[in-house]
Amino acid sequence: MKAISDYHLFGVGVGLPRAHFMHNILFEGRASLEVYLRKLSLTSAAQRGKSMKNIGLLLVSAVFLTALSACSDIEEGLADSTPSAPAYRFEPDSRAILEPLQIESSRHPRVALRAAGKLFLLGVYTEDKISRLGLFSSSSGGDSFTPPKPLSAPGVSVSSHGENSPSLVLGHVREMYVLWEQDTEGGKTDLMFTRSLDLGYRFDPPFQVTDKKIPSRNGFASLSVAPNGDLYAAWLDDRDGLDDPDPNTSVYLAKSTDHGVSFGRNILVAPKVCDCCRPPVAFGSGGEVFVSWRNIFPGSIRDMVVATSRDGGETFDPPVRVAEDNWKIEGCPHSGPSLLQVGDRLYVAWFTGGGDSEPGIRLSWSDDGGASFAPAVYVSSGIVYANHPVLSQAFDGRVLLVFEGRAVGQEDEWGPVTAYVSEISDEGEVGTPTAVPGNGASISYPTLAGDNQKGVFVAWTEPNGQGGSQIVMARGRRGR
Repeated sequence: MKAISDYHLFGVGVGLPRAHFMHNILFEGRASLEVYLRKLSLTSAAQRGKSMKNIGLLLVSAVFLTALSACSDIEEGLADSTPSAPAYRFEPDSRAILEPLQIESSRHPRVALRAAGKLFLLGVYTEDKISRLGLFSSSSGGDSFTPPKPLSAPGVSVSSHGENSPSLVLGHVREMYVLWEQDTEGGKTDLMFTRSLDLGYRFDPPFQVTDKKIPSRNGFASLSVAPNGDLYAAWLDDRDGLDDPDPNTSVYLAKSTDHGVSFGRNILVAPKVCDCCRPPVAFGSGGEVFVSWRNIFPGSIRDMVVATSRDGGETFDPPVRVAEDNWKIEGCPHSGPSLLQVGDRLYVAWFTGGGDSEPGIRLSWSDDGGASFAPAVYVSSGIVYANHPVLSQAFDGRVLLVFEGRAVGQEDEWGPVTAYVSEISDEGEVGTPTAVPGNGASISYPTLAGDNQKGVFVAWTEPNGQGGSQIVMARGRRGR
């Protein structure tokens, strides 16, 4: 057996390695210090003198490290987000889920779940060199998927790139709603809508949502269902800038009060906004309609705002700035916000590269109907090139966040882009992001849905190795 004096910590010689001593002093406090002092009393006088001097130095270091640790959790003036939610464990291999169907190329998935567990996947796929929009479904928890049910018209190409991709939402009973862009002969695009009232077995003929008489660019649309069943489509539109020498993209909104039989007039929400950042819609517990977008402030500062309507989307209050990121960029970053209402809280997630803060994903929330927002939380710490966040609520109430990024130190920060999943607690604490296993290729635009058994389904687009792309999925569960 080794004598106590054989274990030295800067010459302390108290029977434990240095790391244990520092850990216990930092986290166990006075009780651990008393143990060390009792052990120290067994040593010689010379050893005690030397050891007491070094213990003093270690105590000063411990105090310093404690303060430094507290400060390191608050980065660039952002709120502290101590990870508390449990991590997720994923199946070891993600899968190109449409490969068994011999789909030539696919991209831009949207996933949705029924309470009974049926999984739906909306995706763009290639058929006879035409981009088609199709609905796939799985009754086996994602083990396999049905062949696509085409939603877009034959011979008409779907326009889908970046955030300008189709939307899929489920209604409160058996309804299913889909919104997308399709190319026109004149080089423009039409904003198209279709619905199913029987969980995707049959769809109505698609029709156009926009009501403008002169064609102009429109896109980057989103679709949401209000608690009362009304449908809201929001998109970016250039109709107001046709005669404007300066770029003028506007946020527009259209509402359906008959479960998607028709949409009403197009309503201008905001002019002169960032022209490629998708505007989402959410709904408050008091009947509010929230729309968010990346606003252009003087000096080409492009920060996120939220505007609130209290009359069903007919009019909107002046937009409220979510956070003063002060991101100056001469152009659109193609990265819009994500909105999610949970109870009385409105969550907002977004990407910024602005000001003096670290580029990455931010999260904030409002508990007063969009009148004000909590200090932004930096949720992508330790991940570089983080972008394109998506918020979602699982059937069991979990608030989920997915985004893409590269791991720090991974081949000098140039490893493949990966999907990351976090869970957000009721207190706004964000769990440590879990990297979703990929196939070694960089992914883009991840999305997710959560079931009622702690599970999560994450889907994204990645190269297929043949010059095209493929939709890939990974399944995970919350666990310790």
